[in-house]
Amino acid sequence: MGQKKAEVKKAVILAEGEENRLPPLTNYCPTLMLSIINKSLIEFTIDFLKNNGIEEVMIFMSGNDKIPYELREQNTSDIKIHFHIGDKPRGTAGYLKDVEKFIGEETFIVINGNVFIEDMNLVKAIEFHHRMNAAGVVGVYKDDNSKMVRESIDIAPDNKIKNIHITYSSIEGWAPWRSSGIYIFDPIVFKFIPESGYMDIKEQLIPALQRESLNVFAYEIEGSYQCMDNVNDYLRIQRYILLESDNKSIYFENKKELAEMIWAGEDVKISPKAYLLGPIVIGDGCTVEDWAQIIGPAVIGNGCHISQGVLVRESILWDDVSLSNGSKIEYSIIGEKSNVPDNSYIKNMIVLNGLRVGDANLIPSVYGLKGTVKLSGIIPITGNVYKILKRIMDVVLSALGILFLLPLFLLIAIAIRIDSQGPVFYPQKRCGIRGKLFNMIKFRTMVANAEELHKDLIHLKECDGPMFKISNDPRVTRLGRIFRKTSIDELPQLFNVLKGEMSLVGPRPLIMDEMRFSPSWRDIRLKVKPGITGLWQIQGRSEASFHDWIRYDIYYVKHQSLWLDMKILFKTVKVVLQKLGAY
Repeated sequence: MGQKKAEVKKAVILAEGEENRLPPLTNYCPTLMLSIINKSLIEFTIDFLKNNGIEEVMIFMSGNDKIPYELREQNTSDIKIHFHIGDKPRGTAGYLKDVEKFIGEETFIVINGNVFIEDMNLVKAIEFHHRMNAAGVVGVYKDDNSKMVRESIDIAPDNKIKNIHITYSSIEGWAPWRSSGIYIFDPIVFKFIPESGYMDIKEQLIPALQRESLNVFAYEIEGSYQCMDNVNDYLRIQRYILLESDNKSIYFENKKELAEMIWAGEDVKISPKAYLLGPIVIGDGCTVEDWAQIIGPAVIGNGCHISQGVLVRESILWDDVSLSNGSKIEYSIIGEKSNVPDNSYIKNMIVLNGLRVGDANLIPSVYGLKGTVKLSGIIPITGNVYKILKRIMDVVLSALGILFLLPLFLLIAIAIRIDSQGPVFYPQKRCGIRGKLFNMIKFRTMVANAEELHKDLIHLKECDGPMFKISNDPRVTRLGRIFRKTSIDELPQLFNVLKGEMSLVGPRPLIMDEMRFSPSWRDIRLKVKPGITGLWQIQGRSEASFHDWIRYDIYYVKHQSLWLDMKILFKTVKVVLQKLGAY
């Protein structure tokens, strides 16, 4: 008997670029095209959907990504693939609204673009969805051993989802359930997604459904799959396939097993004087010359050339990599079309063409990866020189600023006490680098009981992001309005800079709750110190949309340089003088 097919016929794959998973790999290759054992991630996902009876798939991509030729080739009588190119961040739920006509009146599947599926019982999940008369079902898995809990899902005894918590660090006692990145929805959900703006599935759409008493359930997914949120996950999948998977025939069906645990594609030339110790998979058209050594687990992409005396140990080579004589590659990832010079030694590194200083910030501190390598003479780009110079600039300029502004600080303090009751300074817990909390200091611009009045004003919110902003906030004092227009209230943060909690330039420090709508944006911006000013501030601050805010923060982290910092500082002066977007 053949495998039972799912009744659902349409699926959506959220492979949009602005989610920024797996950096810095995805700076140069979209997530859906990342190579898993010589095959792109999206090909595995399409095969899985096709085998489960899905007939049409919509793939979301960012405006910067080109539709891969391999995906065009996937269109067959068994499955039809469509593409939606997004021109701005819309959020995981926002993108669904864009293809409402494609979905029609049918139940549909949603899969995040970073999910690797080896085997999963989709039929049972869909049957559960229909049996429970659900508006939505969130596929979940149990993770009892997570050292850094980013997400926790509270599930009631009847399997209804109670809450979804997203944070940057673990909290003792939280539920062990995590989202698998796989959802099942009925088309009724479209009624709760706005036509424009940003909306996330877990943090905004699901609560909106629950507020209308619509059923949203959790379902424990059966099978083998992995969410790839960082480079560590990417490496783990490759090792799992080579060392543990019982379905190796799926991955190596077009390859020959030359020796025990050594698989090779077509037109592969391996010198008899080379030494190979599996598990190793070698792609089509590769050459391995005399005295080369490849020690597994290792993945060699298509068209790679491994010259004489080269050592490759437990590493991943993407397509068309050339390793010149005597080079040694250990525990590393070598990007597509990289040419490594003679006698190079690369260990615990990611090698990609066109790397930037900011890319080193995007590598998780796991699996031993220490930094990135730029292929112009193999110069390590760890960002250390930039960080040292940036810190020197922060200390010097903040110290000079404090000394110069001390008389003004004294006058402001007196004026605040005269203008309204309450303290001079307003400290607030904000998230610093790696999510570490610190007290960000501002001159008080609101009445003393401003926090108590917040809940009564939430309906007046004017910005589309998670922050609360209204142009005529009644809590702001008379003097506070002047301070906000001129950004004088931000000056005490020079002390935060001097202490090393902030930098002059960086993403604006927020509280964790204000970053919950876009976890990937949060994770990237928390890899660097927050700043007094940044790209978002010089683009108009409160007048800039939330999706632009996401873009500016991510761009800054990826493109950091002293020159960019200085440009932002100079432009900040201009923006402040013009009072752009300040209220």
